[in-house]
Amino acid sequence: MVLSPLRPVLSPPAALAESLGGTGRADAVWSVLREGGDPFAEGAPLSARTATLLHERLAPPVGELALTVSSRCGTTKLLLRLADGHAIEAVLIPQDRHPQGAPAAKARAFSTLCVSSQVGCGRACAFCATGTMGLLRSLSADEILLQVHAAVRVARECGLPPVRNVVFMGMGEPGDNLGGVSEALSALVNPRGFGLFKRHVCVSTVGTSPSTIRALKPLPARLAWSVHAANDVLRRRLVPTTRHTMTELRDAFGETLAARGTTDHLMVECTLIDGVNDTPEAADELAELLAPLPGRTRVNLIPYNPNKGLGAYGRTFRPAHAKTVAAFQRRIMDSGTICTVRTTRGDADAAACGQLAARGAE
Repeated sequence: MVLSPLRPVLSPPAALAESLGGTGRADAVWSVLREGGDPFAEGAPLSARTATLLHERLAPPVGELALTVSSRCGTTKLLLRLADGHAIEAVLIPQDRHPQGAPAAKARAFSTLCVSSQVGCGRACAFCATGTMGLLRSLSADEILLQVHAAVRVARECGLPPVRNVVFMGMGEPGDNLGGVSEALSALVNPRGFGLFKRHVCVSTVGTSPSTIRALKPLPARLAWSVHAANDVLRRRLVPTTRHTMTELRDAFGETLAARGTTDHLMVECTLIDGVNDTPEAADELAELLAPLPGRTRVNLIPYNPNKGLGAYGRTFRPAHAKTVAAFQRRIMDSGTICTVRTTRGDADAAACGQLAARGAE
């Protein structure tokens, strides 16, 4: 007799309820998972029947936390080794919000978790360390959820604020793994799962094709577009797997946003590289590209985080200068589009945007 494979314990609540024969049992298991605990551990707060079914029908988390690296600012990179030996990285970014003059009891502190959707990435962005790995494989939903489960535990053990936001901005292209990402999202935003608000979850994509962008419509998360350049020639230089014009991709996002509702808006990300895409002309081209989008588009400028050996045009990439970034931001804002500059976190420990490459996995 061939036995059916065990369902991963980090599954959407409805799937877990099916395996355990009831929502009450699934709720009991998820109450442990939600806190970063191990429901398979001896002494877990489960009934005897639930514990028995758990061990008979479900598999423990599919990987282990192999390494954590913490920066002075509190940003903590997690290296997780998967069951097949591959390694992925996720990054915990604590955010302290202390309204001026507010008592400590009313201060709002939380952590944002940047998760990976693939081992490596096939998009080969010229400025991204993950792209140098190539695409090894996509992650299953439980491998994505494993990162959240581990981060919740690390945040608690290290005294970091609780995980409130999850952004798919780590290793990989979420648009190339919509099945795994969609299933993981269903557990992230389910009140019986990790219980995050949809507005606190964001899926970022380079926009691989108009059809893939339209397929993002039902995802229970905010959407972000990694643009990096509005000019088609420059965009293909920075994102060499681009196969469509920026206007075609923009229009697909416009259709998707309109279908999701007028209250939805797009976050646009642009990594600024010294002398490459940080010119006034590049800012004007970006503003013009985004103007037709519905809702209140928000541009987030990301000063390039250095990666050894990466570059183009015969030179090594360098971060755009602060004054240049500020000037770029002003031009975008003068066009009527909201524009912010991302604060660099964890770059000294290869934990910042574009630096994840599972170093230390050997």
